[in-house]
Amino acid sequence: MYRIDSMYEPMVEALLAARSESKADRWMASVAFWLGRQQIYNVPEFWLALAAKITSGLDAADKEAILDQLSNKEAALVASVADWPEPPASLLAIVAGWSPEPPPVDLYAYAASKRYAVETGGIVLNTTQVMTDRASQSLITGAYNFVQANPGVLVKFKTAVGFVELTATQMTAIANVVGAHVQASFAAESAIDAAIVAGTISTKAEIDAFAWPSNGVTAPAA
Repeated sequence: MYRIDSMYEPMVEALLAARSESKADRWMASVAFWLGRQQIYNVPEFWLALAAKITSGLDAADKEAILDQLSNKEAALVASVADWPEPPASLLAIVAGWSPEPPPVDLYAYAASKRYAVETGGIVLNTTQVMTDRASQSLITGAYNFVQANPGVLVKFKTAVGFVELTATQMTAIANVVGAHVQASFAAESAIDAAIVAGTISTKAEIDAFAWPSNGVTAPAA
């Protein structure tokens, strides 16, 4: 059966998470003031104190927008705010009683997203950062094809730290290393997919801990 108080749960969880991380956002202040006015879970003082603390940390425009909606008593709380308020034990006990089912994890999708991040995250070649996003891969492939047809030219190429001038040999070395990095990324994802099927990988942490290529390690010299 639908419970009216279930609508409060995501708001409360988000606010408690924001409080633990000392975050301040306009929507958080608005929600906390609303919870306090409605005396949700019988801890209005906490919600109002939390709302005041969040409001005090907003930029000038957002803070003014919130203050315009407050009563004199609520505005006074903002003016006199001190530390982040501690959640009451009664509220924590209520939250602890919530046990939502965790959403199922699509390990294949997670492995694909991890592969994409590694693949496009760049490599270091002889102390030079080389970008490996999809656009850079295309440019590197184009430059490689160009120097194969014109081995005597010098290629102007833009790296993460600026322009460099490359010989055909250097351009070929970069293309080979980037190509190997991309292939290794897909090979890692393929191996992980096989391990998921076999049951030897069953968590996101195990996917993260897999021997992905690069991961900030300097690529071998050409």
